[in-house]
Amino acid sequence: MSTLLWSLAKENPWPGLALASLNLVVALSLVGLSLLLGVTISLLAWLHALIDREAAPIGRRAPRRRATP
Repeated sequence: MSTLLWSLAKENPWPGLALASLNLVVALSLVGLSLLLGVTISLLAWLHALIDREAAPIGRRAPRRRATP
């Protein structure tokens, strides 16, 4: 079977090259999509943490020392 494919590739390599380039385009677009999705999820998680953060009450802060002259 591989010798049959090899003989066909020798005669006309364009279909194989077209399929390889299509495979490369699909792979690069999937990698780009996964990176975009990862960055979007990270930004949403950061924004959610920023919004839900509570301010510390004044009573829980450490007391300040007075400056001695």
